[in-house]
Amino acid sequence: KAVSFQLPSLLPLILPGSSWWRLTRQRWELARFYPCAYFSHHLSPTERNYDIGNRELLAVKLALEEWHHWLEGSGVPFIVWTDHKNLENIKSAKRLNSRQARWALFFGRFDFSISYRPGSKNIKPDALSRIFDVSDRPSFSEPIVPQKVFISAVTWDIESKVRTASQGVTPPPGCPPGRLFVPEALRSEVIRWGHYSKVACHPGVSRTMFLIKQRFWWPAMARDIRLFVLACSVCAVSKSSNRPPAGLLQPLLVPSRPWSHISLDFVSGLPPSQGNMVVLTVVDRFSKATHFVPLPKLPSARETAVAVIDHVYRLHGLPMDVVSDRGPQFVSKFWREFCKLLGATVSLSSGFHPQSNGQTERANQDLERVLRCLVSQNPSSWSQQLSWVGPD
Repeated sequence: KAVSFQLPSLLPLILPGSSWWRLTRQRWELARFYPCAYFSHHLSPTERNYDIGNRELLAVKLALEEWHHWLEGSGVPFIVWTDHKNLENIKSAKRLNSRQARWALFFGRFDFSISYRPGSKNIKPDALSRIFDVSDRPSFSEPIVPQKVFISAVTWDIESKVRTASQGVTPPPGCPPGRLFVPEALRSEVIRWGHYSKVACHPGVSRTMFLIKQRFWWPAMARDIRLFVLACSVCAVSKSSNRPPAGLLQPLLVPSRPWSHISLDFVSGLPPSQGNMVVLTVVDRFSKATHFVPLPKLPSARETAVAVIDHVYRLHGLPMDVVSDRGPQFVSKFWREFCKLLGATVSLSSGFHPQSNGQTERANQDLERVLRCLVSQNPSSWSQQLSWVGPD
């Protein structure tokens, strides 16, 4: 049967053995179930070592990944049938291991519920044993994302210029469908848009290529983009090497959930911008999410505690562990008492060993690199550009 996006959906999941998943996706129509797609997955040696609960949850994750183009953004919630009763409580579970917590973040993109169905009723979906139902009626494709969730299409001025310039020009053979052919006179301007704009923030060759090829095409565009990015003077002055330091790194323990373990650091020596001269960097060691907080000066321990409450506790709850360097704010008695009241432990990095707080140091490098690119013409406007700074 062709997929209908206006009807409820079911995902019966079966675990025949330790080597194969066999999954079937069905939709409900006139009180009957019709298969819409089949999917199987061979377990890797690592996946075979999962306990039965994690393997059943892996089946849900793999099914959602395989059919995300149907399920993500659907206006109608769908149901997952499983013969593993413990999965019914996975969304309300208070304690999850690190693997389950990562998968729970992925599940948040879908509107579904998990329902228990005994094994005697949850018949194994076997594509080879079913009669293929061929319909003579023509099938009409429907949009993956319902039209009601769209606000408006994102357009760029450069697209209008390319459309106008390419009128009456026949694209050469090999132009992919859905992309605009760029005449030679506009290719430099298109590359500058893909590399200089605030949406891009001077990315590398791969990301510049990815942004441009979503809309445009011309012969040898990969070579032109590579030569342009390598010759960018702003990137040459502003970016630093990303090679790892010599020697062995000292990793910290991996957190089990988002914002349970955070790390802090300051970026100072910035020119005055709207009364601010310092940036407080807060990194979630689980998801690598960051907060950049502009401050007028290096704060005291009390002011740092207020910033943590405003930008971490208010949004994400209480942390369990705080990693920082040995700055005066973090070795003071007030800071230790503050973390003790929160129930958080204080983890200070080793002296002259910034790898202990490597995630925050890396976030500071990205912050400085992007700000140098954005404010190269007006350095005193850096505080207005913080909202554009994100992970590379």
